[in-house]
Amino acid sequence: MKKALFIHGLHSDSESTTGGIVAEILKDYGYETIHPTFNLLDAKETMEQIKDIYFNEMDRTGIIAAHSLGGFYGFSFPYSSFKILINPCFEPEIHVQRLLYDGEVFPENLKEEWPALRDEEFNHYFDIEAAEATHGVFAKNDELFSYADYAKKKLHFHHIHMIEGGHKPTKEQLAPIIDKILKTPVQILPPLWLPWDVDEWDDE
Repeated sequence: MKKALFIHGLHSDSESTTGGIVAEILKDYGYETIHPTFNLLDAKETMEQIKDIYFNEMDRTGIIAAHSLGGFYGFSFPYSSFKILINPCFEPEIHVQRLLYDGEVFPENLKEEWPALRDEEFNHYFDIEAAEATHGVFAKNDELFSYADYAKKKLHFHHIHMIEGGHKPTKEQLAPIIDKILKTPVQILPPLWLPWDVDEWDDE
């Protein structure tokens, strides 16, 4: 069975409602969804976890689907995988601190690490193949933030999909657009730039 990886958002985990909806939809297309819990406030740990899953449990036919803050990490993962980013937060250094619960501590290092990840991905890797393989799904009434214009004008996404609903779309809102996305032809090519040691890549 083909594999998909779902990356949840802030204050979520492997029991994410959106993740469950995405897994249910993808199952109808022959995908088994890997849906672990990520420590999203540790950028290095999260990226290493995504890398480990992608190279050890998936192949080039795999999908990376992600929601909200998870969408930031999905975008930042430097490989031209087929990506579905649902209401992604492309500037977490601006939004996440205000969304933390009382008592949660915001790691100050993320104010530098998150922009570095985003800029590194865009400047060194987000080429035409990656743009063709990445789909941004944005709700018209997202109550937290909306990055549809940002994705189109600054990140040069080729595929912008607008749907009804808010930050956590329903299955009825997501299913038609995911169906459309999965029917869009795309060629997945190996990356032109690798952030990891080449020998380590070969070992994979």
